Amino acid sequence: DLYFAMAELKHSVVSPEVTFNLEPNIFVGNDKFFKEVKSCGDWCDLSTCCCPYVKFSGKDKSIVLTHKCCCLPCCCPFEASSLEPGAGKKPKVVGTLQPAGCFDQNCTAVFCPCCYTGPKMQAKFVGTDGDIKYMLKSHIKCCQYLCVCLAFCSPCFRCVRFCCTDTQYTKYEQNVYGNDLNDETVYAKVIYTDRMICPCIPDERVQIRIEPLEGKTISEEDLILLSSFPTLISGYTTCEFALPLGLPGGYLSALPTPCGIAQVDDANNIQSQHLTIQESLQSRRAEDMF
Repeated sequence: DLYFAMAELKHSVVSPEVTFNLEPNIFVGNDKFFKEVKSCGDWCDLSTCCCPYVKFSGKDKSIVLTHKCCCLPCCCPFEASSLEPGAGKKPKVVGTLQPAGCFDQNCTAVFCPCCYTGPKMQAKFVGTDGDIKYMLKSHIKCCQYLCVCLAFCSPCFRCVRFCCTDTQYTKYEQNVYGNDLNDETVYAKVIYTDRMICPCIPDERVQIRIEPLEGKTISEEDLILLSSFPTLISGYTTCEFALPLGLPGGYLSALPTPCGIAQVDDANNIQSQHLTIQESLQSRRAEDMF
């Protein structure tokens, strides 16, 4: 009885913990991985100059994302692997993230792109056997970009939304498809949460998460493979992957992300919804319950 009385007293005296996380991290299921800070020796290691890498360390294992060759930054893929703790252990490759090639598209999209309507692959997640597991794709429609001129009015729309409404948050959902270009089955969604700070500057991205669609099961290895996409577009790996990401025509231009222009986002199979701060918090709490 004395033990329980002291425990209750301690619980009543100690205030709840307050956490304000600012470090880059990845959640894969219930496992949390923090980005490792490279030492001076790691930056000076000439053996990794051609194949730069980023490492996220967790309690039981690490996630390693490596670019295969900086000499061909736009052609070589990003390789995702998991590393178990222990000296001498080699990373276990789970797959690669690659831009789409000509042979991945429908024939009309390659030989007559001006007349083509239909799906177009943008990026592919390839397994260790060389077969495509998942893909990101757009859907080209006839005259779908005729309303892009309305993007010139975007600053006015943003000012009205910022000054006259409470919907400063935007939730984007991007579809992740299977290995068949012509199959519209969605296996997962990439969910972005952006916050408008000021109408005159780009929105702040506060969260990116990948969720399997209801009824779909994705293995832990596939989740690690899919995590390579938000890792690259998050901005936290720009120093390590400056060449393959930053060059004109590089990966950042090939990987589709929300831009806020409805016609372009719709073509990239990205849906948007403006939310108030209360709606955004409720949505995130509901998602954290699963």
